[in-house]
Amino acid sequence: MYQIIPGRQWDGHSFYNNQQAVRLQNTAIKTMCMLDSCESRHEVTLQIEPIWQKYYSKLIVRRYINQKTTYFITKPLAATVIIAVLVCVHILCILNQLWYISNLLIFSCVYKHENSINQYSLQTSQDEKDQLIQNNSQEIYQDIGDTKQPRITKLNMAMITTTSIYVLGFIGLMIYAAIVIANQQLCFIFGDVSDGIEYLIICGCALAASIPSVLLLFAIYKQKQILRIQSYQVICIVFETVLLVVCVVAVSLSHSKNWGPLIEPRGNGASITWWTQRKQISSLCVDGKLYYQSSDQSTKIAGNCQYVPTYKTNNHNLLIPSVQFIFQLFDDNFTFSNVVKEDISFFVTSDILSSRQYLQKSLEGTQQYDIHVSAGDTIQHFSNKDMFKLLSNPDQLKFLQAVGEQDAKSALQEFNYLQQVHGVCFYFVSAFDEHSQMTTASIEIAIQFLEREIYSCSGIKFIVSHQPVYSTGEHGANPQFSIAMQSFLDRHEDSNIMAVFGGRDHVFSSYQKDGVYFFNTGSSGSRLTNVFETSEMQNRTWKANRLDGPQPSDQHLNFGGEFHLLSLLQHTRVEVNVSKSGVGYVIKNIETGKVESTFAQEIKKPRFWGPIVSPYENGANITWWTRDPVKTSVCIDGKLYYGTNNMHETQTLEDCSLEPAVEKLYFHSIFVDRQLFDAVVEGKEIHFDNRPKDSVKFIITSDAHEMTPIIRRSIQNMEDFDFHICGGDQTYWSTAIEYDLAFPNWHQKPFCQCQGNHEAYATRRPVKQRDTTFHQQINGVHFFSVFIFNESDIAAVDDTLVNQSITWLDENIQLYTGTKFILVHHPMYSTGEFGSYPLFTTQLEIILDKYDILAVITGHDHIFSSYKRKNVLILVAGSGGGPLDKVNDSSVMEDRIWNADQLLGPLPFSPNDKSMGANYHLYSFCGYTRTEVELTKSVVTYLIRDLLSWEVIAEYKQDR
Repeated sequence: MYQIIPGRQWDGHSFYNNQQAVRLQNTAIKTMCMLDSCESRHEVTLQIEPIWQKYYSKLIVRRYINQKTTYFITKPLAATVIIAVLVCVHILCILNQLWYISNLLIFSCVYKHENSINQYSLQTSQDEKDQLIQNNSQEIYQDIGDTKQPRITKLNMAMITTTSIYVLGFIGLMIYAAIVIANQQLCFIFGDVSDGIEYLIICGCALAASIPSVLLLFAIYKQKQILRIQSYQVICIVFETVLLVVCVVAVSLSHSKNWGPLIEPRGNGASITWWTQRKQISSLCVDGKLYYQSSDQSTKIAGNCQYVPTYKTNNHNLLIPSVQFIFQLFDDNFTFSNVVKEDISFFVTSDILSSRQYLQKSLEGTQQYDIHVSAGDTIQHFSNKDMFKLLSNPDQLKFLQAVGEQDAKSALQEFNYLQQVHGVCFYFVSAFDEHSQMTTASIEIAIQFLEREIYSCSGIKFIVSHQPVYSTGEHGANPQFSIAMQSFLDRHEDSNIMAVFGGRDHVFSSYQKDGVYFFNTGSSGSRLTNVFETSEMQNRTWKANRLDGPQPSDQHLNFGGEFHLLSLLQHTRVEVNVSKSGVGYVIKNIETGKVESTFAQEIKKPRFWGPIVSPYENGANITWWTRDPVKTSVCIDGKLYYGTNNMHETQTLEDCSLEPAVEKLYFHSIFVDRQLFDAVVEGKEIHFDNRPKDSVKFIITSDAHEMTPIIRRSIQNMEDFDFHICGGDQTYWSTAIEYDLAFPNWHQKPFCQCQGNHEAYATRRPVKQRDTTFHQQINGVHFFSVFIFNESDIAAVDDTLVNQSITWLDENIQLYTGTKFILVHHPMYSTGEFGSYPLFTTQLEIILDKYDILAVITGHDHIFSSYKRKNVLILVAGSGGGPLDKVNDSSVMEDRIWNADQLLGPLPFSPNDKSMGANYHLYSFCGYTRTEVELTKSVVTYLIRDLLSWEVIAEYKQDR
């Protein structure tokens, strides 16, 4: 009796709940019943469980389908037993043959000795000769009638028996090989075998090995002269010994040597890279979708995991565009997560240079860390295979590295790149070009990248470069690079850069300048620099294994010596712990595990972020944050607006030179009662104009969930638009750090947001300073926003709030004329994970039938969907950064599961209440989007833009 176990693998799918397991079990029951004609569906089930943990962590059960849709379930244990028996028999056969030859040699000596006796001097009597022969050969001759024959019958029988077993065993192996090859799929207990090549080799060896054995049997049968058999037997033993080695090697080759995976955060997802000894299909099943590598090396997506790609390769690389997912590779489960965290930890290594011994030491005790960062030269000789082999530790976490002189550059995204991990910003720069040379051009490119990107990420920042800024090691500093980096840091002292990590020197050294730490992470595996050799170090030689304090020098290679703290001639790693209040650095000797030194610093908050300008009634609410506490005030047309962190407490003074009597705060919010004004807040200009216009352009986003890279794309070219509408959930928990991330380098165009279920956690944030239900006119366009979630349980819809919202809409929509939109976070119709809510949907349909509404804008579902009911367009604004809905996962979607990344046209009717409005459906897309709206006097145009490809994926028009 068998039983399905959730979490195991079936046909490339992993199942994590009992409901899926039951469905799989039913399929297995049907399959087994087809093969065994069982009467009851409960008589046969299927078990997938671990066996032989030392060699085989999980038995992979595959499903084979022929044209008659018959299912075959095979186990590979037979192959292992057969080959193990054959190897033993082969060895036994050779031992027997050696025994046989040793006896033949003895007989040969006696036979020759007999001939010599026959020719002996006639002085010896015949009786003496006969006695001599009998004494030397009594064990070799036997009497057969009146003649004497060699005593080899027992030897012949042993050879016949063992050789027969040997031949029959290989015949059995060939039959098994024919079966597995005919099924076009091979399973082996030591690993997966591809294409049947190894089994064909074994079969060929079996056939070749049987030929000398058969000839030997024939020779023995014919009783040929023993001396001729002796020389042939020696050749046979040598040949079969070679065949034994070939067979053993062939079996060992059937174990696929795989290295990886290398998990590198990339943008809003992850790059998964691995290497296989044989060419295999590159594919991973993630959230019900199959991601696979095509012949042009790009990642393609299939709607379900049953799709079978054709392209095979040794080097595998897939880009999974999700901030959190689980995948299975080499029978191990791996989890990737890149959600924002307030506390993270990582460790930094450098210059391992393919030393697996030191890599293992540098990884000891690092399981609790979130990221492994390398300052370059992880491997030598630019070998991708070496990179994957070196980093094949199953405990290896997310890995990021700067380009060094010896690295496999193809494993990296590019020479200069930005990656945000758990809200922390890492800037990787390279002073080297593609020829591993440090040039003026490559240094300029690195600095230009930092200048361009330094404010595009709003978390705390770390810079990683293989070339050190300052140096006490053999290579020394490069003055051009050092001066350029130092000048950049001086220009951006408020950019929240905490530390700069370097490598290359093969010693550890640390520096501090203007609150920024510089760590040369030393050697984590390669040879240490000979700092005592004057021929290498000149006048920079060390006097001991440790240097303390400043090391001022006029030598340009010792650039930055006045900022020096500590240098060590040891193999080290730097452990970094980031919390809300500060950063701690631990310098650890990887050979002894000893902590050599520690450093700490407070987090430098950005001097300023914002402002957010939100239209409010007939004026605007201006909100911003400052790193240091200051008084809340803004001067507009000679009038001073001042207050606290609540816009409803705003007051005015007629003279901007006056000092308001208010406390200093970090969070600032004031209300300006004007439709038109200009202002400057912390150096940023605001031009607010909320007068009616004949034509306007605005964007719609929703559910960004503080994912900064996607937010940056969603607000591109805002200068071309008049304002910005948000469908809610700009943050996840509405904490201060999330608002820092959600509004990086924010635009100063009017921003109007309806409250999402996650904004319910906010306290004094802008969205909470107005009612959850409100009307707002922007440039003559009317927006009516309602909120239907229970604030004590943000995942649940409140029926009381539904009724109150519908009543409010009914009373207020009729008060205004002109173009009208309804904003609500919960979707009216849905093809996404959360689905519709029937009470709200049916009542809102009554409002749409009663009043002239242009469109309903919603969010909550992390997908884009569009519907058209009568003349009203209903939009689910999609994910502006949050994790995409698992629309391909049947355990989440049940009967509403998608079969692709897009849904087109009206959908089939479903009795499921979550699928309301299917007959009004136009288009759905599982991806990151923004909606661009243009209103002219007569026409309204909607462009739906994919934020990753920047392509327009849908367009709608309405009469205004």
